[in-house]
Amino acid sequence: MIVGAADKHDDFKAREVEELAKNRGYLVVDRLIQAREKVHPSYLVGPGKLQELKSKLERYGVNVVIFINELRAGQYFRLQRELGLDKKILDRVLLILEVFESRASTAEAKLQVELARLKYTLPWARELVRLKGFDGEKMGFGALGSYPYKAYLSFARRRIKLLEEKLEKLKIKEEMLMLRRKEIDLPIVTLTGYTQSGKTSLFNLLACEEKLVGLGPFTTLETYARRVNAYGRSFIVVDSLGLVEEMPPLILRAFHATLVEVKLADLLVLLVDASDSSSKIKRKLQSSLSTIASIVENEKPLIIAVNKIDLVGDVRLEKALKVIKDLAPNAEIALISAKKGVNIGYLLRKIVDNLYPSSSGLKAFT
Repeated sequence: MIVGAADKHDDFKAREVEELAKNRGYLVVDRLIQAREKVHPSYLVGPGKLQELKSKLERYGVNVVIFINELRAGQYFRLQRELGLDKKILDRVLLILEVFESRASTAEAKLQVELARLKYTLPWARELVRLKGFDGEKMGFGALGSYPYKAYLSFARRRIKLLEEKLEKLKIKEEMLMLRRKEIDLPIVTLTGYTQSGKTSLFNLLACEEKLVGLGPFTTLETYARRVNAYGRSFIVVDSLGLVEEMPPLILRAFHATLVEVKLADLLVLLVDASDSSSKIKRKLQSSLSTIASIVENEKPLIIAVNKIDLVGDVRLEKALKVIKDLAPNAEIALISAKKGVNIGYLLRKIVDNLYPSSSGLKAFT
């Protein structure tokens, strides 16, 4: 069951959470979204909607409730008390972390997910004391088992410190690796953009790789870097973590070692899904540009690769381009289809021209 509070004219976040939930393997039976200017301080949704939610849960036999918003500690436990201890409650951040967890295939990614989860749920453990009497031994939020409050806090803090130390070492290693690449005079091009915009498909095409695609949101949690030769020049292309709207800061911090590829890149190629509606393109592009701005320290050359043009007609493409030009008037634009290999040579030409301005007269590429 998807639940939440949102503007009555805005169902973007609800649809996105529903897609994430389905991709995670949940069967979504219904949505209950309340139109509110401000969320209810106790339950996020109002008391009337809460009663409606209880009725729907009983009617459908649902045992998982996913909120499209982020829940505060007090809201989480009041909802758990009202809906029953047999119900699993997730908010938007915990759902994203579940998806990340299912995608994590390296030790680094698993550490990053664990750190983000521990930091996010730590304040909830404190709230448990204030709500004493509400199943006081229920701790761990489905991951760490049942621990008394003080023992859990002590464990969590030690574990957070250890994870931060390990990830700091990884971050330093990543930065040193990037600097070594620069020392051998190979510029770095990082592919970025909203999740499922086609970054990995483009990476596979440029780098002649076969990374998995089509798994759904956040297929890539670890960065991959390969050398690419084009128009008589070479550069490193990097596939990076996909972005989402209002990317939780704790996830950005936990995945710093991964996102350093965005921070230190010489050129960013930001992918946009042309098959989205104009309103979705605007929202996703605004979110992507905002997140990138929070990561990079200085303005970087930017190419917007409008992907999946094979799925749209001229009218929709014109509308998409208008939105993109309004939001990023100084960015260069390349219309491509990574899946079909359309205009990839043109994109490579733009990349090389940005990295090596003196090579603009070259015509052939390999």
